Amino acid sequence: MTLKQTQSKIRFVVGPPGTGKTHIWILKKYKELYKLYGADKLILLSHTNVATKELREAIKNLDEIKNDLIVQEDVDDFLEKRIRTIHAYCKAAVKTRREVFSKKTDYPELLKVIPLMNLAKGAKTMKDPLKKHPVFRCISEAHGRGLTIAEHWNTTEDPLEAYKPYNNHQIINIKRDYEKWKKDNFIQDYNDMIDNFNRSTNPHVIDALIVDEAQDSNVPQLTAIEKMSENIKDGHLYFVGDPNQTIFKFSGSNPELFETLARTPYVELEEGFRCSEAINEYCKKIIKPIWDHYDYKRVWSSTKVKGSVSMLPNLQGSQELSNLLNKINNSDESFLFTFRAEKSKTWLMPFLHKHGFKYSLVGGYQKVSDAELNSHYSWPLFLKGVPQSLDQIKSYWKYMDKDFKLKDSRIFKKMINRDYTFQEFVNLGYLSSSIVSTTDFYNLCKKVKGDEAQLKFKERVMYIRNVINNNNLNQKAKIEYGNFHTVKGITRDNVIIDLSITRPEPYFEQLYLAYVGCSRGKNDLWVLRTQTGRELGRKNEYVR
Repeated sequence: MTLKQTQSKIRFVVGPPGTGKTHIWILKKYKELYKLYGADKLILLSHTNVATKELREAIKNLDEIKNDLIVQEDVDDFLEKRIRTIHAYCKAAVKTRREVFSKKTDYPELLKVIPLMNLAKGAKTMKDPLKKHPVFRCISEAHGRGLTIAEHWNTTEDPLEAYKPYNNHQIINIKRDYEKWKKDNFIQDYNDMIDNFNRSTNPHVIDALIVDEAQDSNVPQLTAIEKMSENIKDGHLYFVGDPNQTIFKFSGSNPELFETLARTPYVELEEGFRCSEAINEYCKKIIKPIWDHYDYKRVWSSTKVKGSVSMLPNLQGSQELSNLLNKINNSDESFLFTFRAEKSKTWLMPFLHKHGFKYSLVGGYQKVSDAELNSHYSWPLFLKGVPQSLDQIKSYWKYMDKDFKLKDSRIFKKMINRDYTFQEFVNLGYLSSSIVSTTDFYNLCKKVKGDEAQLKFKERVMYIRNVINNNNLNQKAKIEYGNFHTVKGITRDNVIIDLSITRPEPYFEQLYLAYVGCSRGKNDLWVLRTQTGRELGRKNEYVR
């Protein structure tokens, strides 16, 4: 799909990271279009539920709009129908009896119907199978590129590694059975939402269309956008994004197309509201070969913050690392560790554990909850007679093995909400007095089975002890980690980027990835040099 019919109509609004594409330009344009056409057929699309929710909230609170929206409808419902993901919009536009695939009910049934699905590691306990299961990943990525499974397999780097333990013939057969199962059970998935819309023959009427993060759109999504824009008024079709952040080529986005479309943009945003001077200049150096190749140059200013860029030889010990540790320990700023290769976690996690830092996966929960940390810290005090809140004692119950509790958690429903001592719980017959000498809460925790599980549990307890011993118990969780694809779109005060890669990759794709990772930061950037011998952005570490 090359958007041949639509290219001449696209008004591409281009802006480097942090130039206000979404929260300044889109809101301003939305207000203008609202005055021209109202909100009914003014459509704003993005790629994630988080992004569309933020846009709806921002638009709902615009002074020019909040007192003037359609009053006969619920405002939130009204905006949700018109500001949503591409998938959700396509699904709503085509009436169908099909239910959306459910990971809670449909996925377990599918594992029974197609036994081959169980070959994947952790298949039965996978929390997000549509994204994590290798078969679904392969089907989705092939669909995004507009290819069959066979075509996708033959043009994907190292598919045996990407979709292990499956080969292409197994995935082709599973897809055939999966499609039949969906049809028989009146079920649709995300791919179907787009395809059903693209096959529909009903005329689509939109006054104006804005596509946020347009460079992330894949082949079927671009087909859908072209269909949506057939009847727009006065050329109001806007692509908002940055072709230099096209990092989803593996699932169908097209850097060449978006670089070409954006060479002569409708609007070029130049003022940076995120990156410090040091990060701004470093990012420009990363992306310059791509600017040179497509024969353009972006004007992208920094904020007034000077900032710094430091090179880390490793995470073992250096002056630069000491500076990083000092800032983590003595500031309230946020920190993001980002990387290309999953292997990076094999040295990142020991580093975080060694220093006892609280941390979380981007978009996820803290590695160990404060409730669990506090249970390990407070238990020795509880044994010494220090009164504990009822909430804290409930936490003990949550993590303690059943062998040490004389009553289950139903006791808490009848208890007065006040502080209690250990001896009171012994006297009430809720705890055995024999555990008074077990000062390490680790020895009272729920038992785990298997050598691997026990090893992970011991590592977890060692991490908890490091948090406590490093006096980080009351420190807020200000460290996050995630690969370049998961951190795209977020902003943090400081970034630590790992340049390690494990295999040669296309040179421009490496530059896009490094550019995205570095540009998440507002103040300081630490660049961890390769720990594998292969480094992101080295011209000799690429394949064409």
